[in-house]
Amino acid sequence: MAACGAPAAPPSPTTAPPVATGVAEVAGTAPRGAVVSLIPAGGVPMPEGPAVLDQYSKQFVPGVLYVRVGQPVEFRNTEDMGHNVTVNRRSTGTSVFDVETDPQEKYVHTFDRVGQYDVTCSVHPGMQATLIAANSPFTTVADDGGRFSIAGVVPGAYTLSVTFEGRTIDRPVDVKEPRTSVTLSP
Repeated sequence: MAACGAPAAPPSPTTAPPVATGVAEVAGTAPRGAVVSLIPAGGVPMPEGPAVLDQYSKQFVPGVLYVRVGQPVEFRNTEDMGHNVTVNRRSTGTSVFDVETDPQEKYVHTFDRVGQYDVTCSVHPGMQATLIAANSPFTTVADDGGRFSIAGVVPGAYTLSVTFEGRTIDRPVDVKEPRTSVTLSP
């Protein structure tokens, strides 16, 4: 404590060394809207069971759904009214499918390509969702400035896979704690 009238000593700066957490963040830049994935060297097992995109209260829930390429997706209708599910590939607008979903019914589809898909209901125009199909659970989409971040990644060898404008660029990346920065230009 400083004596009355005496200036207090400035606090001494302390710089704590980074704490090893066993996980890292991978961040960087890629083309705007690109699907960015980290694929572990040993691969990643497919999730058990299907991913689910439900229709209720005149909404698709969840509004954004990440699925794995090759994983079945159930498009459910848990309402007491009919809907439909229209899925278009975002980059091209190409129709993937357009099916009716009666009350308490479902339609199952397996996506075979990485990409972003727009999901709508033509019966109820306000219903919309985004589905992102990827080859890894470590996936995100680059924002409008091209920035992306994937947290909770175990350090090690990965393939950085970036899909945009109908093409995919893969490159090796060694993920290290606490953060690994990568830049990918088209």
